[in-house]
Amino acid sequence: MAVKNYSAQGSITIKRLRTGDNLFISFDNNGIPLYQGVNTDTTPATVTPDWSQAANQPMLTPKVTSARNAMIELSQHEWDYNGVALVFNGAALTGGFTKDSTGKFAMNATTGALKIIDNLASAANYANDQLDYRCLATVDGVQYRLSKSADIFIQKVGATSYIGLITATTETLTASVENTTLKTDLKLAGNTVASWYTKWYKGNLDTPWTEKNGQNTITVGRADVNGTVLFIAEFYLSAADATSGADPVFRAGIRIMDATDDFQIVYAITSANKTVDTNKPVVVTGQVVNMRTNTVVNIDGTWKTYVMDKNTWQPTQTVNSNTVTVTTADTDTDAGQNDVEVTGNVTWTE
Repeated sequence: MAVKNYSAQGSITIKRLRTGDNLFISFDNNGIPLYQGVNTDTTPATVTPDWSQAANQPMLTPKVTSARNAMIELSQHEWDYNGVALVFNGAALTGGFTKDSTGKFAMNATTGALKIIDNLASAANYANDQLDYRCLATVDGVQYRLSKSADIFIQKVGATSYIGLITATTETLTASVENTTLKTDLKLAGNTVASWYTKWYKGNLDTPWTEKNGQNTITVGRADVNGTVLFIAEFYLSAADATSGADPVFRAGIRIMDATDDFQIVYAITSANKTVDTNKPVVVTGQVVNMRTNTVVNIDGTWKTYVMDKNTWQPTQTVNSNTVTVTTADTDTDAGQNDVEVTGNVTWTE
């Protein structure tokens, strides 16, 4: 009998329904990054880009897919901004959107799409913000609560402040959506620079994707994604810098998932502590799940798990195991106290 080789990757939580199905939640976007820069040296502070202008306004649209291609109905859309619930009781706008009570957001009550319609960065707010989304998904008459968060990158900018960004037309590939476009943007002092050179990696910085180097916009297909893959882009000011051994001016990452793959790694917190604090580590354990049968696959595989610093997308830990312990040594850096991302891959044979 021929030996079959398998592999899987993952870095997200997969929601399991009572129907035996699995749901995947992500955000589609309109190509505008969730980023604002603020120059506090001017009076008043200057914010770039200006989200009060319609052409600059980012939008997130919740997307939920099923491992079994079941029909999904979403309802009871809710959004929080920095932990505070948004109340959409304002004026009606075009496209089915309604303003919230702060006047900074608008939501389409049918799709749950959220549009940012005014500036969030200011002289008093120059650190990252967070959006939290919740909804009720109905599949075959069974209801299930789903949630997902999105970071809004806010940076105090100056003459040498670079930030690199990646947006994807979709973060979830399916049988009908076989490709996604990853678009990079490099900004200096809040403004897009004229040109840059991009180096790409798949999964981690040990796996360069050299065929994509030099392309600031790339297409990722289902053949490029095995389960869930973290794509990392390094930003250089020129090709010469990229080949000379110079450090990138910025590094960014984005996860893409193929909902049709048979196997996914599901990472879950398996310790009593659910958030990291001093002397309170969090243990994360990965399992391989067969998405067609919704069962855990017992394998004798070769694992590699990474704890990734989301500011630099460099690993703070790399372990040859499906289990890793996250401590303040991973989360507390020169950039402050930060969330981290656990990601990994496994290979096995049968």
